[in-house]
Amino acid sequence: MANRQLKFGVYTEMNCMPGVSTQDAVWDVMGHIEQCDKLGYDVYMAIEHHFFPTFGQSSNPLALFSAAAQRTRNIRFRTLCHTLPLHNPTVLAGEIATADVLTGGRLDLGFGRGHAWLYKMSGIPYEESQPRYEEAQDIIMKALTEESFSHHGALYTVDNVTVYPRPVQNPMPVYLTGTSGRSFRFAAERGWGISVGGPAPYPLFIKPMEEYREACARAGTRPVVGWIQPVHIAPTESEAHEQARLAAPYFYHQIAKPILSIDKKADGDRLLAAGYGFYASGAMNQMLNLTYDDILAQDMVWVGTPAQIARRVSDFLAKEALDEFAIQALPRGPHGGLTLEQHRRTQELFATQVMPAFR
Repeated sequence: MANRQLKFGVYTEMNCMPGVSTQDAVWDVMGHIEQCDKLGYDVYMAIEHHFFPTFGQSSNPLALFSAAAQRTRNIRFRTLCHTLPLHNPTVLAGEIATADVLTGGRLDLGFGRGHAWLYKMSGIPYEESQPRYEEAQDIIMKALTEESFSHHGALYTVDNVTVYPRPVQNPMPVYLTGTSGRSFRFAAERGWGISVGGPAPYPLFIKPMEEYREACARAGTRPVVGWIQPVHIAPTESEAHEQARLAAPYFYHQIAKPILSIDKKADGDRLLAAGYGFYASGAMNQMLNLTYDDILAQDMVWVGTPAQIARRVSDFLAKEALDEFAIQALPRGPHGGLTLEQHRRTQELFATQVMPAFR
C-alpha cells in the first residue's frame, strides 16, 4: 500500500436539493474545496452535469476550478467527467487550457460520455454519443499536446490549428470514468487512469476494473485506479446513523429522479444500441425506492465513526489495489439532507482521523 503512494480526494456532483438556492449550492462547493485544501486532500473532483439539479448542477466545472484555484494552494482539480459528445472538442480544448493556466497547472482531465438523460435535453441523438466521444478524445489530446495539429475524422475536419493559450502541463493527467470495459481498455492503451464508484454499488465495477488492469498488462502501461465512496462520519456510531438514516435514502431518491425523463419503452432499443443499457435496465428506477437498510446492505454509503470507516478503507484496499481513494459526502438540504456543518464534518473527520493511517 505504501509503495502505491495512496492519494485521497473528494468528489461532488454538486447536488442542489429542494429548499437550497442554486446560487447557494455553488458557494457551498467553493467552501468545501477551500476546506479540503486546508485539510490536505490531494484532489477535488466534480462531475459535468446539466439540467437536473438534484443529481448535480455542475454545468461549468472549469469555471468552478478556476475560481477555487485563487482560494487554494495545493489541491488538484479534476472534471469527472467532461461529457465530450456535448462539446465542440477544439473549443473545449482551449477552455481546458485556459483553466490549466488559471489553476497553475493543477488540473486533471476526465473524459466520459455522461448520463443518457442529458442527450435529449441537449438535442443530440443517443446514436452519436460514442463516435462523438471517441473522436473528441483524439482532438483534445492533439490540441493540448501539439503546437499545431490537424485532424481528419468522420465528424470533424480541421487543418493546422493551434489552441490558445497553451496549457501549463504537457501532457495533462487523464482519467476515464463510467462502467464500460471498452472505454477502460482504451484508457489502458493510452496509459490513462480510471476513476470509478460514487453512488453506484461496487459490484457494478468489479469486472470493468479487472478488464482495465488486464488491458494495462497487455499494453505495458501501469494501471492507475481511483475509487469514490459515499460516506457519512460522526464522532459516535449512533450519531452517524441517526443523521444518515434520512439523508442517505433522500440522496438516492433525489439523484435517481432524472431517470423519469427517459422513455424506456420508446427508446429502449436505441439506448441498448448506443451502449446505454444501464439506463434501460430499470436499475436507476430501483434507486427511487431504496431504504436505509438496502443502502447499508449494498455498501452504497459507509456510515460510522472514523475508526470504523478506517477499517472499511483497509478492507477495501485488501481486495482492490488503488492509487486513490476519494469520499463523497451526503449533500445538505432542509427536507431530508444533512446540515452544512454535518457535511463538512465528514470531510474533516476523514482527513484528520482516517487519512493519516494510510500515509
